[in-house]
Amino acid sequence: MAKTSNAHAARDVDDFELVSDQPHDECGVFGIYAPGEEVARICFFGLFALQHRGQESAGIAVSNGKSLLLHKDMGLVTQVFDEDSIAHLIGNSAIGHTRYSTTGSSVLCNAQPIISTSVVGDIAVAHNGNLVNTEKLRLEIKTRNKPLTISFDALKDKLCENFVLGRAQWRNLTDR
Repeated sequence: MAKTSNAHAARDVDDFELVSDQPHDECGVFGIYAPGEEVARICFFGLFALQHRGQESAGIAVSNGKSLLLHKDMGLVTQVFDEDSIAHLIGNSAIGHTRYSTTGSSVLCNAQPIISTSVVGDIAVAHNGNLVNTEKLRLEIKTRNKPLTISFDALKDKLCENFVLGRAQWRNLTDR
């Protein structure tokens, strides 16, 4: 019987990365614009469907075009939201987030979405990704003599927000 060559069969077990049985995904982000609908409830179900993408924290921000409401906490989507919290999130658009940390610690200040008030109005930001130059940006901010007491994830979120706002030419929230 002739021998056949199989490169994979010759590999040692040590050549393969051992993977735990824990989920290894990145954050889940869900957004909706649906005037007249219960956008927070729809966003909740969207996040529930994306729960496998992040199990550390969950959050939803809703907008009525003039102001933002936010609810977020540590835990699974079904632990963070109940009927009361969903009922209080009234608006015509929503963005939700389930977090799987790739950097930073698993603490509430790193949960998303984040909201901020700026010269162009309120903004909510949720994202899935990492900034590769966080340390350089942190040092640049420190040299401006501004206090910096936030984590890398919170810094990343604020930088993301500033990136969006720095290029915004909108007159009001409905122009976005």
